[in-house]
Amino acid sequence: MRNTLRALTYHIGFRYQKARGRDASARRRAQSVFAEKSLIFCVTNGRSGTKALTALFERLPHVHACHEDKPSFHLLMRWVQQNPELAQDFWLHQKLPEIARSEKPIYLDTSHLFAKGFIEPLLAIGGRPKMVFLKREPRLIAKSMLALGDIPGRSKRALKWYLTPDDPVFLRLADANRLSDYQLCYWHALETEARQDHYRKLCRTHNLGLAEAETRTLNDLTAFETLCRELEIDLTNADRENLRQQIGSTINSRSAEKKASTSFPVDYEEAEAEVRQLVSPVQPVTKARSVVRNYLSTALKQI
Repeated sequence: MRNTLRALTYHIGFRYQKARGRDASARRRAQSVFAEKSLIFCVTNGRSGTKALTALFERLPHVHACHEDKPSFHLLMRWVQQNPELAQDFWLHQKLPEIARSEKPIYLDTSHLFAKGFIEPLLAIGGRPKMVFLKREPRLIAKSMLALGDIPGRSKRALKWYLTPDDPVFLRLADANRLSDYQLCYWHALETEARQDHYRKLCRTHNLGLAEAETRTLNDLTAFETLCRELEIDLTNADRENLRQQIGSTINSRSAEKKASTSFPVDYEEAEAEVRQLVSPVQPVTKARSVVRNYLSTALKQI
């Protein structure tokens, strides 16, 4: 409920900015950010190593590296699914002004929420971000989500961080209500792979910089150097020495939060095969809902 009220406050604030005619100046400031900084974001699933990736980039003095930096995408993720204009307002009046405060020429945010409704609105206002496609095996992602109780469409925490089968998605999931918690987590991992395929094509269409990385290679300095080259980030010998001190560290395992009583599938292959049979590729269609219904529906789920 608290997050719903906070999001509604943002929404009202953005409407106030527009009523006062401040959109034009916000757009001019945005163009200054686009001209002065290299913006890099992640297209990935949660539990894929984004914090570990951030920790590596934090070792580079010319990169402002962050993980879910404030103002965080999660504040509005649930509502931008039905209102892309809200995401544009968030970029113009909240996120980009905060990015502008960094003195470093490269800004990198590894939040996995970037690919959940914020990419097209950024492009619509003139942004040309580079994107890191961070990949991890779907089963490993699903097991980690399940252990933390992050069940898409079912748990309260997941409402803030993950999509649901009812959102505008790339993989429609039939009979979602009868599937197990693990199967919903597995669907989300497959949905992210579909999003990655879509946004790779978008990057090529718009000639945007893109780089590929796998979670299992984040402790490989050579692989990270390749990633930096793809992102046009130059490394000095001092940078490499700093990176060697970070390589091998375990980041954000959240072991203490994982539930010992979690029920995992007896047969992973069978559970996953059923999900694959039930998904069908679709082109997401955003249907705008009224402001009251949009916020009220989420508030009721959080009670």
